Amino acid sequence: MPDGQTFSELPPPLPATEAGDISAFPVKPIQPFKAWKAFQGLVRDKEDTRYVFAFFENVNGRSYSRFYERFVASDYGKSVLADPAGIGGQLTDRDTLESYGPDSFAAAYLHYLDTENLQPLGVFEAHWNQAPQAMAYMRDEWPGLYAVSWMMSLSHDLYHVLTGYGRDPLGEALLLKFTGTQTGGRGPRWLGSLAGLKIRSEIPSWPVGRMMAEAVRLANGAEPFYTTDLPSLLPLPLAEARARLNMGKPSLYLDTLASWDGEMPVAVQG
Repeated sequence: MPDGQTFSELPPPLPATEAGDISAFPVKPIQPFKAWKAFQGLVRDKEDTRYVFAFFENVNGRSYSRFYERFVASDYGKSVLADPAGIGGQLTDRDTLESYGPDSFAAAYLHYLDTENLQPLGVFEAHWNQAPQAMAYMRDEWPGLYAVSWMMSLSHDLYHVLTGYGRDPLGEALLLKFTGTQTGGRGPRWLGSLAGLKIRSEIPSWPVGRMMAEAVRLANGAEPFYTTDLPSLLPLPLAEARARLNMGKPSLYLDTLASWDGEMPVAVQG
């Protein structure tokens, strides 16, 4: 981000007349050493999500293109390209979100933001901070891809609420596995697995492998979040929103945390 520029001054995505041929987009080669350095940085400072995006950029390669093509072919993807800034307006309109009532998905989302001291655009801001020149290039030259990045960043906190995976290191690792399974993205799948291995080394008694398998199973059984208009579900009761998505309960994860009274792991957090 340029010196002196606040995030609120960063332009939201503009409508894209077409998705564009992502095969022509310049993709960074897979660089395991740089990815490992990013992972180690995240272990040192689990709150610095810039390391998450650095990891993704060094391992995603062209795995992102298949996700992008599926997204822009969907009805929701077409609506995002037509009005990419819309999700930002929906998630920052607190008065409207509060009007949906205390049992709504919106209320759970606001509670999550408030208790975690987050704001709706924070993940996207972290992405800009990690690679401002690359993000500006994407915004100006590849508006469709930029719109998808915007949508996925703003949806991240909705994923937390819908899945039941918390912002603790274990919950973040499992959500990465869930998201990567649904999108096919190499970055979230690999980072989730590495984080799981780190957590397993810290707390050997935790069934991390089985929890990872549970996340994969839940992801495969649920409707694809990334092609679903999640903000349209915000007025619904949270249980109904989850039912609409066929989202199961991460029982092993929740039971593990409920029965644990020791120190929490210090591994990565998104």
